[in-house]
Amino acid sequence: MPQLNGNTCEIDELPDGVTVTIKVTTNSRHTQKVTVTRNDEVLSVFAGSGERNAMTGQSNIVASSRAKLRAKFEYQTDINAEWLKSSQLKSGGPYTIGNYNLLVIVAENGDDSDYNDSIVEFSWITPK
Repeated sequence: MPQLNGNTCEIDELPDGVTVTIKVTTNSRHTQKVTVTRNDEVLSVFAGSGERNAMTGQSNIVASSRAKLRAKFEYQTDINAEWLKSSQLKSGGPYTIGNYNLLVIVAENGDDSDYNDSIVEFSWITPK
């Protein structure tokens, strides 16, 4: 299971060398930002707002068992405002269905309690 600490999630159970797809969506009128890093190197930054699972972005990385991934969730209530760090996180997975794997982290920024303001999905195929 990922380790949740405030607005940050550490992920260390991804299999070495597999290609992992990161997909980020939002369900908030406030701009959401998710920064994915590995050993302090920024791999991807996703930012956007919108309802009905609006796509914020997608990228692929190659997992490394020697390094933890970290996803940091932030939001802002006004354009050009400071990024706030009070999002609360929940996670599920990793779930394995055949060779398909899915790990989900959801964030709530406090304007309601539905835990869908930012949704990050890590998915990969387990090699045979």
